[in-house]
Amino acid sequence: MSNNFNFPPNFDARAKKRLAFACVLAVSLIGLVTYWYASPSTSAAPVEKVVDRAFKVGTDEIQITNQQATEVLVGPVESRAFEQRRDAVGMIDFNQDQTLQVFSPYQGRIGKVLVKAGDTVTSNQVLYTVLVPDLAQAAAALISTAGNLKTVNETLFRARSLYEAQSIPLKELQQNTSDQQAAEAAYRAARKTLGLFGLFEQDIDQIESQRKVDTEMSVRSPLSGRITARSAAPGQLVQPGSAPAPVSVSNMQKLWMIASVPEAELDAFRLGQKVAVTVQAYPQTVFSGNIVYIGDVADPVTHRIALRAEIADLKHQLRPQMLASFRITLAAPQSFPAVPVNALAREGDGSFSVWVTDEGLRFKRRTVAVGMTQDGLSQVTKGLAVGEKIARDKALYLSNFYSMATN
Repeated sequence: MSNNFNFPPNFDARAKKRLAFACVLAVSLIGLVTYWYASPSTSAAPVEKVVDRAFKVGTDEIQITNQQATEVLVGPVESRAFEQRRDAVGMIDFNQDQTLQVFSPYQGRIGKVLVKAGDTVTSNQVLYTVLVPDLAQAAAALISTAGNLKTVNETLFRARSLYEAQSIPLKELQQNTSDQQAAEAAYRAARKTLGLFGLFEQDIDQIESQRKVDTEMSVRSPLSGRITARSAAPGQLVQPGSAPAPVSVSNMQKLWMIASVPEAELDAFRLGQKVAVTVQAYPQTVFSGNIVYIGDVADPVTHRIALRAEIADLKHQLRPQMLASFRITLAAPQSFPAVPVNALAREGDGSFSVWVTDEGLRFKRRTVAVGMTQDGLSQVTKGLAVGEKIARDKALYLSNFYSMATN
């Protein structure tokens, strides 16, 4: 390589060679870079020809690939009848109007227990017996007063005959009449006393006629139903009103559903409204009933009001203290466009949108007004017509694609 560079006379030969080499190297690098950028690239396709990603094709409109389309379920908007209803959670409970604790009406010891928990009983059926010492005294008083009344009645009858024959004075007849009235009063009092022990008239008549005193008294069921609890045992001392009750009876075919509703919704509820109740144990079974009570006082902490419905359970499937969901229909159903919940995307401003399409690859976002949600479908009150094709799921998936896609 010839040295065409002019150097000052004081440069030695070695310095001149180094400087010349650096200049040549710099010129070569500049030429190489210029050639690299000037040459067209054959390895990268233009942006417009990329087909392996989604891209925007307009405002609120996106084009996705065939592979991405397999992740999105496209289908028509359905028509669905939406009910105006209220849903809430409550609890199954005994019907307190038809549930009784059967206490012994007198003090004594239990003689026999004739039922066990879970038994079905009828009204007036004997549940258990009680040995009552005081009953013997009351029965003896009845037998005594009955005999005395019979005697004074016969004496009064004879006294009237003698008085008519003028064989006795009026004073003696009046005395016999007074004795008869006193004896009758004592007799009636004795019968009333036995009645306080829970005896029926036929039982009292039997004691009087047979002159037999039985201290074992029967305690009967006041209603038909099911034995829900039994603490009675032979020999157990019982007395009126002493807890726990030896036996509890409840009509299990009519139970209560207790719930609470927000006070702001109070105007929607009425006595007699139909109620549909479901429990976790039988999710496919709907138990029907009616509202029988709406609370008179709101809870000052939760601002909710108690609601009570009477539920029919003829097959004895429900149990008190079960959690229950109930639904009250407030008005007749009305048809609206309906979309699955996953077809809706919630925007940053709180509105909802769906992605409308024709062929399943190109989607356009549309804002809609949403009402109630029932059975996994949301009511669309504005912005969508029945039959239009939409992405029935993955709406958020498409929204994310749109936010990340380029034009």
